[in-house]
Amino acid sequence: MKRRIVSAVMVACFTAMVIVGLPACSKAETVKEDEKKQEEVKAPEAVTNLKTKILSASKVKVTWDSVKDAKGYMIYKKTGDSDYKEQKSTTATSYTTGIKGDVAYKFKVIPFSKEGEKKVKGASTVTSYELHQIKISAAGDCTLGVDSRYNSRFNEMYQRVNDPAYFLKKVKKVFEKDDITVVNLEGTLTTSTNRADKTFTFKGPKKYTKILTSSSVELVNLANNHTRDFGEQGLKDTKDALKKADIKYFIGSNAAYKKVDGVKVGFLGFNMLRGVSKSTVKNQIAKVKKKGAKVVIVTFHGGVEHTHNITAQQKEYYRYAVDQGANLVLAHHPHVLQGIEKYNGSMIVYSLGNFCFGGNSNPSDKDTMIYQEDFLVDSNGVFVKGTNRKVLPCSLSGHKNYNDFQPKLLTGSEKRRVIRKLQRISRGMKGTIKDDGTIK
Repeated sequence: MKRRIVSAVMVACFTAMVIVGLPACSKAETVKEDEKKQEEVKAPEAVTNLKTKILSASKVKVTWDSVKDAKGYMIYKKTGDSDYKEQKSTTATSYTTGIKGDVAYKFKVIPFSKEGEKKVKGASTVTSYELHQIKISAAGDCTLGVDSRYNSRFNEMYQRVNDPAYFLKKVKKVFEKDDITVVNLEGTLTTSTNRADKTFTFKGPKKYTKILTSSSVELVNLANNHTRDFGEQGLKDTKDALKKADIKYFIGSNAAYKKVDGVKVGFLGFNMLRGVSKSTVKNQIAKVKKKGAKVVIVTFHGGVEHTHNITAQQKEYYRYAVDQGANLVLAHHPHVLQGIEKYNGSMIVYSLGNFCFGGNSNPSDKDTMIYQEDFLVDSNGVFVKGTNRKVLPCSLSGHKNYNDFQPKLLTGSEKRRVIRKLQRISRGMKGTIKDDGTIK
Protein backbone atom coordinates (compact mmCIF):
# COMPACT_ATOMS: atom_id res chain seq x y z
CA MET A 1 0.00 0.00 0.00
CA LYS A 2 2.80 2.46 0.90
CA ARG A 3 4.68 1.88 -2.40
CA ARG A 4 1.53 2.67 -4.41
CA ILE A 5 0.94 5.89 -2.50
CA VAL A 6 4.58 7.12 -3.09
CA SER A 7 4.39 6.26 -6.79
CA ALA A 8 1.13 8.12 -7.13
CA VAL A 9 2.62 11.22 -5.53
CA MET A 10 5.68 11.16 -7.87
CA VAL A 11 3.44 10.84 -10.93
CA ALA A 12 1.27 13.71 -9.69
CA CYS A 13 4.37 15.88 -9.17
CA PHE A 14 5.71 15.17 -12.66
CA THR A 15 2.25 15.75 -14.24
CA ALA A 16 1.83 19.04 -12.43
CA MET A 17 5.31 20.27 -13.52
CA VAL A 18 4.67 19.46 -17.15
CA ILE A 19 1.30 21.24 -17.09
CA VAL A 20 2.55 24.49 -15.53
CA GLY A 21 6.00 24.43 -17.22
CA LEU A 22 8.08 23.93 -14.03
CA PRO A 23 11.44 22.07 -14.07
CA ALA A 24 11.34 18.41 -13.19
CA CYS A 25 12.27 17.23 -9.70
CA SER A 26 15.72 15.95 -10.86
CA LYS A 27 18.54 15.14 -8.44
CA ALA A 28 21.12 15.47 -11.28
CA GLU A 29 19.94 18.97 -12.13
CA THR A 30 20.08 19.99 -8.49
CA VAL A 31 23.77 18.93 -8.36
CA LYS A 32 24.50 20.92 -11.55
CA GLU A 33 22.93 23.96 -9.97
CA ASP A 34 25.19 23.56 -6.89
CA GLU A 35 28.27 23.24 -9.12
CA LYS A 36 27.30 26.39 -10.96
CA LYS A 37 27.16 28.26 -7.66
CA GLN A 38 30.62 26.95 -6.68
CA GLU A 39 32.07 27.93 -10.07
CA GLU A 40 30.96 31.48 -9.37
CA VAL A 41 33.28 31.64 -6.30
CA LYS A 42 36.10 34.02 -7.22
CA ALA A 43 39.76 33.43 -6.41
CA PRO A 44 41.04 35.99 -3.88
CA GLU A 45 43.86 38.40 -4.58
CA ALA A 46 47.42 37.42 -3.51
CA VAL A 47 48.55 38.43 -0.02
CA THR A 48 50.68 41.57 0.29
CA ASN A 49 53.26 42.82 2.76
CA LEU A 50 54.58 39.30 3.49
CA LYS A 51 57.33 39.75 6.09
CA THR A 52 59.41 37.84 8.64
CA LYS A 53 60.31 38.92 12.16
CA ILE A 54 62.78 37.20 14.48
CA LEU A 55 61.31 36.29 17.87
CA SER A 56 64.29 34.41 19.30
CA ALA A 57 67.32 32.45 18.17
CA SER A 58 64.98 29.54 17.41
CA LYS A 59 61.69 31.14 16.29
CA VAL A 60 60.53 33.41 13.50
CA LYS A 61 57.11 34.95 12.85
CA VAL A 62 55.70 35.31 9.33
CA THR A 63 53.03 38.01 8.85
CA TRP A 64 50.95 39.42 5.97
CA ASP A 65 48.05 41.77 5.34
CA SER A 66 44.55 40.32 5.26
CA VAL A 67 42.87 39.75 1.89
CA LYS A 68 39.28 40.99 1.53
CA ASP A 69 37.62 37.95 -0.06
CA ALA A 70 39.81 35.26 1.51
CA LYS A 71 38.27 32.68 3.81
CA GLY A 72 41.71 31.52 4.94
CA TYR A 73 45.38 31.05 4.06
CA MET A 74 47.45 27.99 3.20
CA ILE A 75 51.04 28.18 4.47
CA TYR A 76 53.96 26.28 2.97
CA LYS A 77 57.54 26.08 4.23
CA LYS A 78 60.69 25.16 2.31
CA THR A 79 63.77 24.17 4.36
CA GLY A 80 67.10 24.24 2.57
CA ASP A 81 66.98 22.29 -0.69
CA SER A 82 63.87 20.31 0.26
CA ASP A 83 60.48 20.72 -1.41
CA TYR A 84 57.75 22.95 -0.04
CA LYS A 85 55.65 21.28 2.64
CA GLU A 86 52.23 22.48 3.71
CA GLN A 87 52.31 23.57 7.35
CA LYS A 88 48.71 24.53 8.03
CA SER A 89 45.59 26.36 6.90
CA THR A 90 44.60 29.28 9.06
CA THR A 91 42.25 32.24 9.20
CA ALA A 92 44.94 34.25 11.01
CA THR A 93 47.40 36.57 9.22
CA SER A 94 50.51 35.26 10.95
CA TYR A 95 52.43 32.05 11.45
CA THR A 96 55.20 31.23 13.95
CA THR A 97 57.69 28.44 13.33
CA GLY A 98 61.01 27.08 14.53
CA ILE A 99 64.28 27.83 12.72
CA LYS A 100 67.97 26.91 12.88
CA GLY A 101 71.09 28.92 12.15
CA ASP A 102 72.65 28.85 8.68
CA VAL A 103 69.59 27.25 7.09
CA ALA A 104 67.79 28.97 4.20
CA TYR A 105 63.99 29.02 4.49
CA LYS A 106 61.23 30.06 2.13
CA PHE A 107 57.63 30.69 3.13
CA LYS A 108 54.73 30.62 0.67
CA VAL A 109 51.27 31.91 1.55
CA ILE A 110 48.21 31.18 -0.65
CA PRO A 111 44.82 32.77 0.15
CA PHE A 112 41.68 30.84 -0.68
CA SER A 113 37.92 31.30 -0.92
CA LYS A 114 35.54 28.49 -0.08
CA GLU A 115 32.05 27.29 -0.98
CA GLY A 116 31.06 24.06 0.67
CA GLU A 117 34.01 21.70 0.46
CA LYS A 118 35.56 23.38 -2.55
CA LYS A 119 38.57 25.75 -2.19
CA VAL A 120 39.41 28.32 -4.83
CA LYS A 121 43.05 29.33 -4.45
CA GLY A 122 44.56 32.70 -5.18
CA ALA A 123 48.10 33.38 -6.38
CA SER A 124 50.98 32.52 -4.04
CA THR A 125 53.35 35.01 -2.39
CA VAL A 126 56.85 33.94 -1.33
CA THR A 127 59.41 35.38 1.09
CA SER A 128 62.88 34.14 2.10
CA TYR A 129 64.53 34.03 5.52
CA GLU A 130 67.85 32.96 6.98
CA LEU A 131 69.51 33.23 10.37
CA HIS A 132 73.21 33.68 9.63
CA GLN A 133 75.61 32.15 12.15
CA ILE A 134 79.07 33.77 12.07
CA LYS A 135 81.86 32.06 14.01
CA ILE A 136 84.76 34.20 15.23
CA SER A 137 88.04 32.83 16.61
CA ALA A 138 90.40 35.19 18.46
CA ALA A 139 93.96 34.66 19.69
CA GLY A 140 96.45 36.92 21.42
CA ASP A 141 99.89 38.37 20.72
CA CYS A 142 101.59 37.14 17.57
CA THR A 143 105.12 38.52 17.36
CA LEU A 144 106.41 37.31 14.02
CA GLY A 145 110.02 38.31 14.38
CA VAL A 146 112.63 39.16 16.99
CA ASP A 147 114.55 41.88 18.77
CA SER A 148 117.95 41.01 17.31
CA ARG A 149 119.74 42.63 20.28
CA TYR A 150 118.65 39.66 22.42
CA ASN A 151 118.22 36.63 20.15
CA SER A 152 117.19 35.52 16.67
CA ARG A 153 115.57 32.20 17.53
CA PHE A 154 112.24 32.81 15.82
CA ASN A 155 114.05 33.71 12.59
CA GLU A 156 116.32 30.71 12.99
CA MET A 157 113.30 28.44 13.40
CA TYR A 158 111.76 29.84 10.21
CA GLN A 159 114.96 29.15 8.30
CA ARG A 160 115.32 25.67 9.76
CA VAL A 161 111.79 24.42 9.03
CA ASN A 162 111.60 26.38 5.78
CA ASP A 163 107.82 26.28 6.01
CA PRO A 164 105.66 29.23 7.13
CA ALA A 165 102.79 26.83 7.88
CA TYR A 166 104.84 25.27 10.69
CA PHE A 167 104.07 27.99 13.23
CA LEU A 168 100.26 27.72 13.36
CA LYS A 169 100.06 24.16 12.09
CA LYS A 170 98.61 22.73 15.34
CA VAL A 171 95.74 25.25 15.52
CA LYS A 172 95.05 25.52 11.80
CA LYS A 173 92.16 23.04 11.99
CA VAL A 174 90.37 25.45 14.37
CA PHE A 175 91.00 28.54 12.26
CA GLU A 176 89.95 26.81 9.04
CA LYS A 177 86.54 25.87 10.40
CA ASP A 178 85.53 29.35 11.56
CA ASP A 179 84.37 32.29 9.46
CA ILE A 180 86.88 34.84 10.76
CA THR A 181 90.15 34.48 12.69
CA VAL A 182 91.66 37.59 14.28
CA VAL A 183 94.95 38.01 16.20
CA ASN A 184 97.01 40.85 17.64
CA LEU A 185 100.10 41.44 15.45
CA GLU A 186 102.60 42.59 18.06
CA GLY A 187 105.52 43.89 16.00
CA THR A 188 106.51 45.07 12.52
CA LEU A 189 107.21 43.53 9.13
CA THR A 190 109.87 45.84 7.75
CA THR A 191 113.48 46.28 6.62
CA SER A 192 113.77 49.65 8.38
CA THR A 193 116.75 50.09 10.72
CA ASN A 194 115.30 53.18 12.40
CA ARG A 195 114.85 51.48 15.78
CA ALA A 196 112.76 53.27 18.42
CA ASP A 197 114.41 54.02 21.77
CA LYS A 198 112.68 51.21 23.67
CA THR A 199 113.58 48.18 25.75
CA PHE A 200 112.09 45.82 23.15
CA THR A 201 111.60 46.40 19.43
CA PHE A 202 110.34 43.61 17.20
CA LYS A 203 110.51 43.11 13.46
CA GLY A 204 110.45 40.37 10.87
CA PRO A 205 110.59 40.26 7.04
CA LYS A 206 107.46 40.92 4.99
CA LYS A 207 107.28 37.28 3.91
CA TYR A 208 106.17 36.36 7.43
CA THR A 209 102.65 37.23 6.35
CA LYS A 210 102.66 33.68 4.95
CA ILE A 211 102.61 32.41 8.54
CA LEU A 212 99.15 33.96 8.86
CA THR A 213 97.75 33.20 5.42
CA SER A 214 98.88 29.56 5.52
CA SER A 215 96.65 28.97 8.55
CA SER A 216 93.53 30.99 7.73
CA VAL A 217 94.16 34.16 9.77
CA GLU A 218 92.21 36.90 8.00
CA LEU A 219 92.48 39.95 10.27
CA VAL A 220 95.04 41.51 12.62
CA ASN A 221 94.95 44.28 15.17
CA LEU A 222 97.74 46.87 14.85
CA ALA A 223 96.65 49.08 17.73
CA ASN A 224 99.45 48.16 20.14
CA ASN A 225 102.75 49.46 21.52
CA HIS A 226 105.00 47.64 19.02
CA THR A 227 103.63 48.59 15.60
CA ARG A 228 105.84 51.71 15.63
CA ASP A 229 109.00 49.97 16.87
CA PHE A 230 110.68 51.15 13.67
CA GLY A 231 108.86 54.43 13.33
CA GLU A 232 106.17 55.41 10.88
CA GLN A 233 108.12 53.76 8.08
CA GLY A 234 108.01 50.43 9.93
CA LEU A 235 104.24 50.77 10.38
CA LYS A 236 103.77 51.71 6.72
CA ASP A 237 105.85 48.71 5.59
CA THR A 238 103.77 46.44 7.82
CA LYS A 239 100.50 47.76 6.38
CA ASP A 240 101.82 47.34 2.83
CA ALA A 241 102.87 43.74 3.53
CA LEU A 242 99.45 42.91 4.99
CA LYS A 243 97.62 44.51 2.07
CA LYS A 244 99.70 42.54 -0.41
CA ALA A 245 98.87 39.33 1.45
CA ASP A 246 95.14 40.26 1.55
CA ILE A 247 95.13 40.36 5.35
CA LYS A 248 92.87 43.09 6.74
CA TYR A 249 94.14 45.24 9.62
CA PHE A 250 92.60 47.77 11.98
CA ILE A 251 94.10 50.52 14.13
CA GLY A 252 92.48 53.60 15.68
CA SER A 253 90.12 55.29 13.24
CA ASN A 254 91.08 52.79 10.53
CA ALA A 255 88.41 50.11 10.96
CA ALA A 256 88.37 46.79 9.12
CA TYR A 257 85.34 45.02 7.67
CA LYS A 258 84.71 41.44 6.71
CA LYS A 259 81.55 40.09 5.07
CA VAL A 260 80.21 36.65 5.91
CA ASP A 261 77.12 35.49 3.96
CA GLY A 262 76.46 39.12 3.15
CA VAL A 263 76.62 40.21 6.82
CA LYS A 264 79.16 42.95 7.51
CA VAL A 265 81.36 42.51 10.61
CA GLY A 266 83.31 45.56 11.79
CA PHE A 267 86.58 45.59 13.77
CA LEU A 268 88.10 48.45 15.77
CA GLY A 269 91.39 48.60 17.70
CA PHE A 270 92.47 51.10 20.37
CA ASN A 271 95.90 51.38 21.99
CA MET A 272 95.25 52.45 25.57
CA LEU A 273 98.99 53.04 26.10
CA ARG A 274 98.87 55.99 23.68
CA GLY A 275 95.77 57.41 25.32
CA VAL A 276 92.21 57.00 24.07
CA SER A 277 89.21 59.15 24.97
CA LYS A 278 85.76 57.75 25.57
CA SER A 279 84.37 60.07 22.94
CA THR A 280 86.73 58.50 20.39
CA VAL A 281 85.52 55.02 21.30
CA LYS A 282 81.90 56.15 21.10
CA ASN A 283 82.30 57.95 17.77
CA GLN A 284 84.23 55.14 16.09
CA ILE A 285 81.67 52.50 17.10
CA ALA A 286 78.88 54.73 15.79
CA LYS A 287 80.82 55.22 12.53
CA VAL A 288 81.27 51.48 12.02
CA LYS A 289 77.56 50.88 12.62
CA LYS A 290 76.65 53.69 10.23
CA LYS A 291 78.73 51.97 7.56
CA GLY A 292 76.54 48.90 7.88
CA ALA A 293 78.31 46.64 10.35
CA LYS A 294 75.77 44.34 12.04
CA VAL A 295 78.39 42.88 14.40
CA VAL A 296 80.98 45.15 16.05
CA ILE A 297 84.13 43.75 17.66
CA VAL A 298 86.39 46.13 19.58
CA THR A 299 89.93 45.36 20.72
CA PHE A 300 91.91 47.21 23.37
CA HIS A 301 95.61 47.11 24.13
CA GLY A 302 95.94 47.96 27.80
CA GLY A 303 96.38 46.83 31.37
CA VAL A 304 99.51 45.85 33.30
CA GLU A 305 102.02 43.34 31.99
CA HIS A 306 102.50 39.92 33.62
CA THR A 307 99.56 40.10 36.01
CA HIS A 308 96.14 38.46 36.07
CA ASN A 309 94.71 41.49 37.88
CA ILE A 310 92.44 43.81 35.94
CA THR A 311 92.76 47.57 36.37
CA ALA A 312 89.90 50.00 36.99
CA GLN A 313 90.66 51.66 33.64
CA GLN A 314 90.31 48.37 31.79
CA LYS A 315 86.89 47.74 33.32
CA GLU A 316 85.75 51.30 32.70
CA TYR A 317 86.73 51.47 29.02
CA TYR A 318 85.91 47.92 28.01
CA ARG A 319 82.46 48.08 29.55
CA TYR A 320 81.93 51.51 28.01
CA ALA A 321 82.58 50.00 24.57
CA VAL A 322 79.81 47.47 25.20
CA ASP A 323 77.48 50.25 26.33
CA GLN A 324 78.15 52.00 23.01
CA GLY A 325 77.28 48.93 20.95
CA ALA A 326 80.27 46.57 20.89
CA ASN A 327 79.10 42.96 20.61
CA LEU A 328 82.47 41.60 21.78
CA VAL A 329 85.53 43.17 23.44
CA LEU A 330 88.93 41.51 23.05
CA ALA A 331 92.06 42.73 24.79
CA HIS A 332 95.79 42.15 25.16
CA HIS A 333 99.11 43.60 26.41
CA PRO A 334 99.51 41.82 29.79
CA HIS A 335 101.16 38.83 27.97
CA VAL A 336 99.23 36.50 30.28
CA LEU A 337 95.59 35.44 30.49
CA GLN A 338 93.10 37.59 32.34
CA GLY A 339 89.46 37.04 33.25
CA ILE A 340 86.38 36.83 31.05
CA GLU A 341 83.26 38.82 31.91
CA LYS A 342 79.69 38.80 30.63
CA TYR A 343 78.50 42.39 30.64
CA ASN A 344 75.11 43.61 29.37
CA GLY A 345 74.79 40.56 27.14
CA SER A 346 78.24 40.87 25.53
CA MET A 347 81.54 39.24 26.45
CA ILE A 348 84.73 41.01 27.53
CA VAL A 349 87.96 39.00 27.25
CA TYR A 350 90.36 41.07 29.34
CA SER A 351 93.54 39.50 28.00
CA LEU A 352 94.11 36.76 25.43
CA GLY A 353 97.79 36.43 26.45
CA ASN A 354 100.64 35.53 24.10
CA PHE A 355 100.12 33.17 21.20
CA CYS A 356 102.71 32.71 18.43
CA PHE A 357 105.24 34.78 20.29
CA GLY A 358 108.71 35.34 18.86
CA GLY A 359 109.53 37.97 21.47
CA ASN A 360 110.64 35.49 24.14
CA SER A 361 112.52 32.22 23.64
CA ASN A 362 111.21 30.76 26.91
CA PRO A 363 108.26 32.55 28.56
CA SER A 364 107.67 31.40 32.12
CA ASP A 365 103.89 31.40 31.59
CA LYS A 366 103.02 29.55 28.41
CA ASP A 367 99.27 29.32 29.05
CA THR A 368 97.10 30.85 26.36
CA MET A 369 93.79 30.21 24.58
CA ILE A 370 91.61 30.66 21.54
CA TYR A 371 88.33 32.41 22.27
CA GLN A 372 85.35 31.53 20.06
CA GLU A 373 81.86 32.94 19.71
CA ASP A 374 79.02 32.65 17.20
CA PHE A 375 77.02 35.73 16.25
CA LEU A 376 73.47 35.37 14.93
CA VAL A 377 72.26 37.97 12.43
CA ASP A 378 69.14 37.41 10.36
CA SER A 379 68.53 38.14 6.68
CA ASN A 380 66.66 41.32 7.64
CA GLY A 381 69.91 42.66 9.13
CA VAL A 382 68.76 42.25 12.73
CA PHE A 383 71.43 41.28 15.27
CA VAL A 384 69.97 38.50 17.42
CA LYS A 385 72.62 37.43 19.92
CA GLY A 386 76.06 36.03 20.59
CA THR A 387 76.07 32.33 21.40
CA ASN A 388 78.20 29.17 21.58
CA ARG A 389 80.87 31.02 23.57
CA LYS A 390 83.84 28.97 24.60
CA VAL A 391 87.56 28.93 25.33
CA LEU A 392 89.98 26.46 23.81
CA PRO A 393 92.94 26.19 26.24
CA CYS A 394 96.33 26.23 24.53
CA SER A 395 100.02 26.39 25.21
CA LEU A 396 102.11 28.82 23.18
CA SER A 397 104.72 26.07 22.79
CA GLY A 398 104.77 22.33 22.26
CA HIS A 399 107.55 22.07 24.87
CA LYS A 400 107.58 23.06 28.53
CA ASN A 401 111.24 24.05 28.71
CA TYR A 402 111.51 26.30 25.67
CA ASN A 403 109.46 28.10 23.04
CA ASP A 404 109.13 26.27 19.74
CA PHE A 405 106.84 29.09 18.49
CA GLN A 406 104.13 26.56 17.70
CA PRO A 407 100.99 27.04 19.82
CA LYS A 408 98.96 23.89 20.40
CA LEU A 409 95.58 22.89 21.80
CA LEU A 410 95.72 21.36 25.26
CA THR A 411 93.98 18.16 26.27
CA GLY A 412 93.43 16.10 29.41
CA SER A 413 94.78 17.38 32.72
CA GLU A 414 96.55 20.37 31.14
CA LYS A 415 93.32 21.53 29.53
CA ARG A 416 91.49 21.19 32.85
CA ARG A 417 94.27 23.12 34.63
CA VAL A 418 93.99 26.13 32.29
CA ILE A 419 90.18 26.12 32.52
CA ARG A 420 90.41 26.11 36.33
CA LYS A 421 92.84 29.00 36.06
CA LEU A 422 90.39 30.98 33.93
CA GLN A 423 87.58 30.14 36.35
CA ARG A 424 89.69 31.42 39.23
CA ILE A 425 90.79 34.71 37.61
CA SER A 426 87.22 35.33 36.37
CA ARG A 427 85.74 34.89 39.85
CA GLY A 428 83.32 37.67 40.79
CA MET A 429 82.50 38.45 37.15
CA LYS A 430 79.16 37.64 35.56
CA GLY A 431 79.23 34.68 33.25
CA THR A 432 80.26 31.13 34.09
CA ILE A 433 83.09 29.19 32.49
CA LYS A 434 82.06 25.53 32.52
CA ASP A 435 84.52 22.67 32.99
CA ASP A 436 84.40 21.92 29.26
CA GLY A 437 85.34 25.52 28.39
CA THR A 438 81.87 26.69 27.36
CA ILE A 439 80.69 30.00 28.76
CA LYS A 440 77.15 30.64 29.98
